[in-house]
Amino acid sequence: MPYKVVPFQAGIMRGENSSKAAAQLEALIESHASQGWRFHSLETLQTTVITPAVPGTSGCLGLGATPGTPEKRSDTATYVAVFERG
Repeated sequence: MPYKVVPFQAGIMRGENSSKAAAQLEALIESHASQGWRFHSLETLQTTVITPAVPGTSGCLGLGATPGTPEKRSDTATYVAVFERG
């Protein structure tokens, strides 16, 4: 059975209630349903974003040398909607 996974991030303004977020998810589901996909679930996808280290420079005879930047890692969560066909 084929599956399709798409990111979902509801966008609401301060003071708006969760029904606007639910309407956005509903619109996503209806859009994919019209293409033959059936909504399966909304899941949380944990990821680690890695910013690579940047080496420093040694300058000219040590003058103008710059320190390097160490690798940085940050964990983040993204919501994904899972659809299935079949």
